[in-house]
Amino acid sequence: MGPTRIGIRHLRYTIAVADAGGFRSAAEALNIAQPAVSKTIQDTEKDLGFAIFLRAAGVFEITDAGRVFLDDARLTLATFERTIRASRQNELGARGHIIVGYSALATSAQISAGLDRFHKRYPGCQVEMHVMSTDAMMRNLKTGKIDIGFLLSHDSVQDPEVAQQPVWSTQIGVVVPRDVHAVTLDTLRGSDFVMGVRENWRSFRALLDAAFLAPGLTPHVVDEAWDVQVIFQRVADGRGLTFYPISAADSMPAALTILPVPDWTPQLTISMAWSRVVDTKLLQAFRDSFPK
Repeated sequence: MGPTRIGIRHLRYTIAVADAGGFRSAAEALNIAQPAVSKTIQDTEKDLGFAIFLRAAGVFEITDAGRVFLDDARLTLATFERTIRASRQNELGARGHIIVGYSALATSAQISAGLDRFHKRYPGCQVEMHVMSTDAMMRNLKTGKIDIGFLLSHDSVQDPEVAQQPVWSTQIGVVVPRDVHAVTLDTLRGSDFVMGVRENWRSFRALLDAAFLAPGLTPHVVDEAWDVQVIFQRVADGRGLTFYPISAADSMPAALTILPVPDWTPQLTISMAWSRVVDTKLLQAFRDSFPK
């Protein structure tokens, strides 16, 4: 068997196709032409000597051999990403570099305390923070684009390659204009709501849907937005109310506040997540800075 011509680009494209569930969606995610993706996968399969994907009319499947290859490809790509990042930071004089993703539902107050403990132990390590959806964090943890994620814990957010550790829980309340001093279940039944777009807020919307069942709530959604700041602005403008963790009360915009709802106490749990297949002592030390 001769030397392989497979490189990092081939791994990236193959993983993108698997995660997107098809060539067209992968091309859109990669922002390149679909023929380029198809040709790269064909070259990869030819080099390997087996099919990674089964393509037929209306059918897209990953072969057994393809699944094994993808597992190894994810590990290789994640290790590569971390090696490049570490090398760049070493050149800048930093002693370590961790990229953290966090949900908009995970307020900075809870994360900051753990970060302070970590920086006291590793003052030369740089921690880079990026807000993103829970689904995006799960994908990025597996490809090595981020090292740690603070995400919404939910039954729909599970992957055997990603470990999760609950770090705090909070009650969900209702975001209202600051001149509102109380809300009830009847208030919710008679109000309009601004919600996060399901595509970006999938797990939170699923959690809320389950929480609505017991009191028989069917909130009237008049607007949906991708970004939490847009949602808050719409609430401030009087367009409707929204749901959010009460733990974020201290970081609300001046025009808004979060109130609990008597006789309705749904809970939200934020977990710290990391890749099981690519872990380091530095990441373990980071996790140890957050109490279990």
